Amino acid sequence: MNLTIALLPTTWTLIADALLIPVFFLIYYTFPGKWFNQNYNAFLAVCVALMVLWSMKAGIRAGMEYHFLGATMLTLMFGWQLAILGAAIEVLALVIMDVIQWQMYAVNVFIMGVIPVVISSIILLMVERIKNNHFIIYFFAGAFANAALTIAASVYIASMIMVAGGAYSYDYITYEYTPYISLMIYPEAFLTGLVIIIMVVNYPQWVRSFDDKKYPYGSKDDSKNNKD
Repeated sequence: MNLTIALLPTTWTLIADALLIPVFFLIYYTFPGKWFNQNYNAFLAVCVALMVLWSMKAGIRAGMEYHFLGATMLTLMFGWQLAILGAAIEVLALVIMDVIQWQMYAVNVFIMGVIPVVISSIILLMVERIKNNHFIIYFFAGAFANAALTIAASVYIASMIMVAGGAYSYDYITYEYTPYISLMIYPEAFLTGLVIIIMVVNYPQWVRSFDDKKYPYGSKDDSKNNKD
């Protein structure tokens, strides 16, 4: 999903540059500074790992690549602010490494950061509204299914942006690219679910979205028996 300058009109890239500024201001004003100061090492480690995964990709043509996204994992672990910031840092690193064109920095931050983080956050809010919630629901719906739906929606949105920009025809991209979204869904969902369950069990303080009071491991009866 690495979009190049040849795929979109110059006006679109300038609009993306302008829209990214208020996004950064919103992150700044809502930044979880206290939590970040206590857990910045985990945040930086995940960013480095995802940067490596992003650089490992396969594709057909420009903008039609397949690679891990990790947006849902970032959102669940660090919240939407740090998730977008992490994606922005990773894109910047890839720009420095000459993997991504600097003119397309803002566009790719939206494609690989802002859009999937927003989708993941909406799905997570829906999961949080479920009554009688449970850890299994958090894991399967909030992590596994969330990651699957997020990457599917993100790839489709990126595809439609390329179609709207005139890079490819709708028929071509729906025949050559979008049918293979299913190949990306399971690896993304599996990796996200695996990382989240490991973090919740071993380092729950690194998963901001998880609360053992909201998502208990056992049933309410089990909790009462344990208390007795």
